[in-house]
This record gives sequence, C-alpha cells and structure tokens, in this order.
Amino acid sequence: NDKLTLNFGMRYDWMNNNDAIPENPNFITRNGFTNTNNLDGKSMFLPRFGFNYEANDRLTVRGGVGLFGGGSPMIMLSNSYAANGLTRTFAGFYAGFFGDPILSSLNTALANLPAADAISNEFQQYLSVNPEADVDALHPDFELLSSWKYNLAFDYVADLSSIGMGDDWNITLEAIFTDVKNGYDIYEGRRQKIGTAPDGRPIYDNTDGAFGYNYADYIVRNTNEGSSKIISFDVAKNWNTDHGDYSMTLGYTYQDVKDVRSYNRFINFESYAFDAQRDLNDPDLSASKYEIPHRITATFGWEKEIFGENKTSLNFVYTGRSGRNFSYVYSGAGVPFGGNFLADNATADNPGVNLFYVPTGLSDPLVTGNATFLNSLDSVIASDDCLNDNRGEIIARNACRTGWVSQVNMRFMQEVEVMKGHKVEFIMDIENLGNLIDSDWGRLDSIFQPSNVPLANVAIVDGQYVYSGVGGAATATGAVPNVARIPSAYKIQFGIRYKF
Repeated sequence: NDKLTLNFGMRYDWMNNNDAIPENPNFITRNGFTNTNNLDGKSMFLPRFGFNYEANDRLTVRGGVGLFGGGSPMIMLSNSYAANGLTRTFAGFYAGFFGDPILSSLNTALANLPAADAISNEFQQYLSVNPEADVDALHPDFELLSSWKYNLAFDYVADLSSIGMGDDWNITLEAIFTDVKNGYDIYEGRRQKIGTAPDGRPIYDNTDGAFGYNYADYIVRNTNEGSSKIISFDVAKNWNTDHGDYSMTLGYTYQDVKDVRSYNRFINFESYAFDAQRDLNDPDLSASKYEIPHRITATFGWEKEIFGENKTSLNFVYTGRSGRNFSYVYSGAGVPFGGNFLADNATADNPGVNLFYVPTGLSDPLVTGNATFLNSLDSVIASDDCLNDNRGEIIARNACRTGWVSQVNMRFMQEVEVMKGHKVEFIMDIENLGNLIDSDWGRLDSIFQPSNVPLANVAIVDGQYVYSGVGGAATATGAVPNVARIPSAYKIQFGIRYKF
C-alpha cells in the first residue's frame, strides 16, 4: 500500500570449476580423502526479504533479512592447484657462506654469466618436488561461504523548535546483525596431540621430522562460528541564516565482531598461523582483527557569497575511533607446543602464534624462571589493563587494543568569477589539521601485521612454564605501538578548478 513496501528476492549461485587438481596419493593415505576437491558443482540458494514502512510524515521504519554469499575463497582454491606436493617447488636462497657444493655452483654460475641459463643450470639441482611436502586442499564437505544478515532502521525527522533548535533534524538509528552460516577455517591434518601444556592447551608432535621445515596438510573447512553486531546513530541538520548556510552531521557506530580467523592470506599456512591461537587446530571465537568497537564522525560546513555571486566555503571533518586489536603471544623461538617450523615458530613475517598465558602473579604455580625477568614481567602486566584483567588465563586473540585515534581534515574553497558563466575555484585541503598545529596530535599508532606481540620465550620443564626474555633480553617489554608515518603526517594540497 502507500505506506508499506515489501520486497522479496532470491539468488542462486552455481560454480563451474572442472579443471583437475593433480592428485597426491600420499595425501590420501594420510587423510583418507583426496586433495583434488574444488568448487565444481557447489551451489547455494540465497533468499532475501526487505520492507519499508512510512509510519507518518516524519518516521520511516525499514529492515530486512537475507542470506548473503561472498568472500569465496578463490586464493585457497588456487592454492589447492599449486600446493599439491607434486608440481610446485619453493624458491631457494643460496649464498657462498653455505660452503660446498653451493659455493662451487655459485662460482661456476658467475663464470658463465651473462648466459641466460647460467643460474638455472647450476641451481635447479637443489630444487626438487617432494610428495611429502606441504599440501593445501579443500575438505570434501566444504561449502560456499555465506552469512545471514538482519537489519532494522528508523529514520526520523525531528522538530526541536520547542527548545529553540529548529525543525528538520534528520535522525537515523540502525542495527545490522550478521550470523555466519558457512565461514572458513583451516586445520593441519598431520599433527597429532601427544601431551598437554601446564595451562591445558594441547601439545602436538613435530610434523617436520627429517623432511624439512613445512611438512603439513593445510585443509580448508567450514565453520558456523562468527557473528557481528553493528549499531549506528546519525543526525544531520542544515541551517540557512543571514550570515551563511551551515550544515552539521554527527555519527556514532558501535561494533562487536567475532570470528575464528581474521586473515585470508595468499598462502594457506599464513592464513592458518597469522591469527594467534590457544590451539591452531581448534581456534576459539574471539574479537576480529578488523573490529573497531567505537567510531565517531562529525562534519561542519559553512558557505556564503561574500562578494558578488562567488561562494566561499569552509568544511571540517572529524573522525575518531578505537585503536586496532592485537594479541600477546609467546615468542616463536623454539616453542614447546609442536607442529611444524614454518607455521608454529617465529618467521620474518610473524613473531609468534601461541597466545600468552598471563601469570596470576609472582607465585603462580604454573610459571617459573629467572627472578629478575619475572619481576619485570609482573610489572609490565600490572601496568597494562588488558594483561592485568586476564591474569591466570590464556589471553584471548585480539584482546588488546592500541590507543584512540582522532583526526580532523579541513577544506577551504573560494569561487572567483572571471567572466559571465565562467568561474575559477581555488581549493586548499589540509589533511590531519591537528598534526599541523601540534606534532603530537593526529598520530596513528599501530602494531604491524599480523599484530602479534611477543612477551616472553617459553619452555616446559617438569610441568611448569619457564619464561625468559625475548631474544635473550633480561627484562620484559610490553607492546610498543609503531607510529604509522604517512597516515600520521599532515598534508596540504592546493587545487584549481575551472567551471563553465
């Protein structure tokens, strides 16, 4: 009817993916299914419903519910083709200090340059394919990614004339909820539990054995864990006055986003390992890396024709938000929880993957170590609310957060008529105005991805954790955010636009 509009919809997705993945019989023996699963024949039916109800001239209620696909794991699918253990080899790093036979091959290759095959003739012999190497695969029960989404919103035009603030205040309150139906997860198929750590997490065998440093089966499967709640409030108002036209907006957004894995990297072992966990093979639901719990935005604009029919305008935009989430972990140097070297230990890209157990205090029966180090660690924990609130527990992934970020941008614009129907606009933009005023303002602190901060090295001796300093340090150090230099700096830009 004139007040209520209902919308019904549906979508059907069907995948055609008939290129064959090379089959690795060793993978089948280890896991009981083939590594050749792809997305061929996978499908999903996506129903949707929405409504818009104009309750009166001032209030509109709208909302909807639907199943939405997206985020199809194409990179994970491509990894199944590439990382099959039969046709891919890693690049290698070789240097003279490796000694012979590498040194001899290096000297021969250098002597044969600039021949195009000088390097490959000497070094291809060191690169080989091993069917026992790492394999990336989709589980046979894997389904296309999808989530249920629900939203409800109220749009209201408020009249605040009774308190002297005028009419036509546009106010919107909206809530969006998401519930994962088929999300993605990755597990490693070779590792077997062989023990339990002092805090209850599992200890796995070492799957590398005599083979190398990344002997593992990274298998993509579904999870139905994951959700988000996003609630936003916005208000906007325009004023026309004798001294110019004004506009103002103010918005607030709250987020509560949970997932089991936030990263979707281009290599499966990184998607598996970059999210720090209590147990990499059984990830816990916790805050998403991309969650921003609180965000405030505000704009203010003024415009007036000061001379002739030439507009002068000044606009400001404020953005303030919570900091980024990060995790406290054990240093990945020689961790005692098993697994394989590349995923479970420190690499150049990831300092550690095992979440940190926060001691209750200096007398915690699960933790021992050098007294000087433990005292400094206790001081770090006491000075960090995030750590202090989690004493006696394995701290959750992304439980901690960098500081609040505030920035203000400004634009000044002046029109000048050069002839009838022809105008030139002179524009000055200042990004991060606060940083121009004071170098300590408008700075953006961050923990470099994958945002895992090591607090201690760890070993297990006689049923206790033995903590020691990262990299041999005598004392502990908490998170020290990095200043993101480019986003933290102010920028001034001048522009000219000709209108006719």
